[in-house]
Amino acid sequence: MRTVPRSRLLLLELVADLFIFALCAAVCVALLLQAKSMSAESTRLTQAVYIAQDAAERLRAGETTYDGYFADGRPDTSDLDPLLKSTLPDYRVTYREEGDRVEIGVCPYADPEGTPVYTLTVWKEAAP
Repeated sequence: MRTVPRSRLLLLELVADLFIFALCAAVCVALLLQAKSMSAESTRLTQAVYIAQDAAERLRAGETTYDGYFADGRPDTSDLDPLLKSTLPDYRVTYREEGDRVEIGVCPYADPEGTPVYTLTVWKEAAP
């Protein structure tokens, strides 16, 4: 009966281990990419919530409301035409009045459809 030399068994075992390691690495890379995507989505949603809250507080206080906000939360106070601006805001804010309520929608400025990332409905109140 013929026996397989130990060096071939060792080589076969090393190839099998390498295959298993490569498979586990591919799964880990896929999970990291998914986590990065979820993190970016969470950051975008959190920023949209902050912007909607700021817009709602300004609206209820009777202050100036803004249609654009930058990613760091600053409102776009420029009156220039968007084509003339050096930097465009990252978020667009829409206001829709329905009776005694106002719906505030926040969507990314680059989104052509204008689908809101976050929508906040507030009751109108007179400024004190």
